Amino acid sequence: MDSRPQHAAAPPLAATETPATQVFRQEGQYWTIGYEAAVIRLRDTKGLHYLAHLLGRPGLRVSASDLFAVVAQVPTEVASSPERARLAVTKRLRAAIKLIGTYHAALGYHLSTTVKTGQHCAYLPDPQRPPEWEV
Repeated sequence: MDSRPQHAAAPPLAATETPATQVFRQEGQYWTIGYEAAVIRLRDTKGLHYLAHLLGRPGLRVSASDLFAVVAQVPTEVASSPERARLAVTKRLRAAIKLIGTYHAALGYHLSTTVKTGQHCAYLPDPQRPPEWEV
């Protein structure tokens, strides 16, 4: 029998995946957007404000009128008719997603499949692996 002291081996570390935080933040007249280790900077638009609002509230349905009012910084009842707000928000969200896709194809695709528009808008990522956004 071996008389040397026996040292218990440390248990193997469990493989854990810590989700990288994605970035979508305004810095003056530009937005810094980081997704899957790629970073782009875009000039400020209303559509990017709408996206930031949705990304910060995954799974939450937000009325187009509320989004319109938040970005315009006016009370919802003053903002517009619901149909006018829906059209304006949808147009600006789609334009922002298209612009992002021009410079970052993976993020453009992700947003085009997870951002829903209409009378109510929402960011609906995969509930099993939702990206964590720093907004």
